[in-house]
Amino acid sequence: VVFSHPLELTKTRLQLDNERAMRGTPRQYSGVADCISTTFRKQGIAGLQRGLSFGIAREICFNAVRIGLYPTVLDGVQHGGRLMAGRSSCTDAPAPNGRERMVAGMVCGGLGGCCVNPIEVLKVRMQAQGGETGHQHSYKSAPAALLNLIRTEGLAGCMQGIGTSIMRGVLGPGSQLVAYNELKRLAVGAGLDGGAATTHIACALGSAGISIACVNPVDVVRTRLYNQPAGAAWYSSGLDAGLQLLRTESASAFYKGALTHYMRLGPHMVLVFGILEQLKGWRQRTKALA
Repeated sequence: VVFSHPLELTKTRLQLDNERAMRGTPRQYSGVADCISTTFRKQGIAGLQRGLSFGIAREICFNAVRIGLYPTVLDGVQHGGRLMAGRSSCTDAPAPNGRERMVAGMVCGGLGGCCVNPIEVLKVRMQAQGGETGHQHSYKSAPAALLNLIRTEGLAGCMQGIGTSIMRGVLGPGSQLVAYNELKRLAVGAGLDGGAATTHIACALGSAGISIACVNPVDVVRTRLYNQPAGAAWYSSGLDAGLQLLRTESASAFYKGALTHYMRLGPHMVLVFGILEQLKGWRQRTKALA
């Protein structure tokens, strides 16, 4: 998180660039490099790490829910599917198939997004603070930000944008897994070695790109919902935020910050799917020896 946080901060500030401005308005940042260099020049390393405490808390809580609940949710999905198909939900059921794993992953992603929503709200606001774009909330510290959110906005503020957050949590894991497996199937069909590390890396990077194509529009809308001024009601809902963005900035604005998003997610997907492939290979070798 410490290493990827500057990219997250840059993505947030780029997503807020030209918010509610008419088409043709010059951007505050010309791109990723300009945003990073401007932030570093004005605020140093501390500026690039603004909101880091919320970033760490978000990763811990989100993955605790997403990973911690996964076995239980997967078991429920598998048993529920067998009951709906009219089969017995017995303990000697076969291993979960890919579809069941994907559904469980999407459910856990949605639950994780729901649980960390207040943290996400504060993370985005702290990341935007001190930048050239977006509303400035002027929090003095992480504890002060949390107390201010609870005191001035209450539960509604904590749950602001929760629908978009759940949607993002569902689309992210769902699109990544489906894209990786499909790309790997196509690669093997084209004659590539399905067990080679180069195949895994290429498919992981490709799945990251497809995931961002699905998630980034929701991510931009969510960022703007989170960062709007308390009580100002710039946006009545995620749909309203998306329509305003489309009307004032054009459809390309849904992909603001996408390059920074990919710079963070691409290596992450290589690591995740690389580990999963190693575990899969280990399990197959273990079965062959049994």
